[in-house]
Amino acid sequence: MGRLILVRHGKTLLNSLDDSERLRGWMDIPLDEQGLREAQETAQHVGQHSVQHIYCSDLYRAKQTADALIRATQAPIVYTSDLRPWNLGSLTGQRVADILPTLLQLEVDLEMPAPGGGESFLSFYERYSRKLMEMLEIAERSSSCIVAVTHHRNLLAAPTILENGDKTKIPVRGGARTGDLLWVERKDDRWTSRIERPPVPVTLNPVVHNSLVQPADAPLGKPSPAPEN
Repeated sequence: MGRLILVRHGKTLLNSLDDSERLRGWMDIPLDEQGLREAQETAQHVGQHSVQHIYCSDLYRAKQTADALIRATQAPIVYTSDLRPWNLGSLTGQRVADILPTLLQLEVDLEMPAPGGGESFLSFYERYSRKLMEMLEIAERSSSCIVAVTHHRNLLAAPTILENGDKTKIPVRGGARTGDLLWVERKDDRWTSRIERPPVPVTLNPVVHNSLVQPADAPLGKPSPAPEN
């Protein structure tokens, strides 16, 4: 069948469409109220399709988004650090507008690590590329959809990975909004992608917090530790 649905997690307090936006990176921050609504809306939309498996970043905001998808699809889930965004070290938490030149430079100097113990863009790109290709292989063999809950940077990079394009030309901003879907489908022997915004339902089911995933009072503004290999 060849259908992979990449889901951008719902909105957090640090997400914004103006100059107040701050870089989230590996900060383990929760969804805000709008983000919880977006997770419900996304889940209701994805739940209209047959889903074989869900993969999810192991950061809290992605897990909260995946909770709604699990309830809507009853699909099994695997949490993985491979779906985390780019680890930008000490740039995390800063205003995107203030650090934009540094971000652009890091995307050109592919092997330069981000300050404060972060990843180089090449390290992030290769890590995520391996996982994306693995999920595409599974999707190609599946008669149902494969879903992956991930982050903004990962969705921005996906078309370039699919097309084997120029790593230095991936945009820093724009693309899918919080809660959006990036459909990746096999057509004419090639992978294509398209962004889809879930429709806002007339009524929403109450948001249920899953305390088994992580405590609801996960510390705001603290980076999540590096995953164990």
